[in-house]
Amino acid sequence: MPYSAVKAAGVFDTPAPMSQSTLTPVGRMLHISGQTPQAEDGTTVAPGDITAQTEKVLGNIKALVEAAGGTLADVCRIVVYITDRSDLPAVMEVRKRVLPAPYPATTAIVAGGLGNREWLVEIEATAVLGGER
Repeated sequence: MPYSAVKAAGVFDTPAPMSQSTLTPVGRMLHISGQTPQAEDGTTVAPGDITAQTEKVLGNIKALVEAAGGTLADVCRIVVYITDRSDLPAVMEVRKRVLPAPYPATTAIVAGGLGNREWLVEIEATAVLGGER
């Protein structure tokens, strides 16, 4: 992983699978647009199933990072958009299972809607490739 988690006195260290901040000393940055639960043909994967949709979205991110020569361990920041606050625990469980620790710095936003009514989650990511810890 080309980044390390940074902690600071007086800042809550959440038990959620995330880092409050990450430091990237060197490397190439990969900025990944918001990924949605769409199959390669554009259809929505698993309408109504937040777990399956989150798995697809993180699978898309994994594929893009690997296409650039990295791994999910290189993802240092994500922004999660969900349409229902009650889905956040399920999203966090998938993240904990799929993304390695130390977890990326994370922001979660409950949005009034996404680009398609069937989408329950969208995640954008930043990865740093080729850095050193």
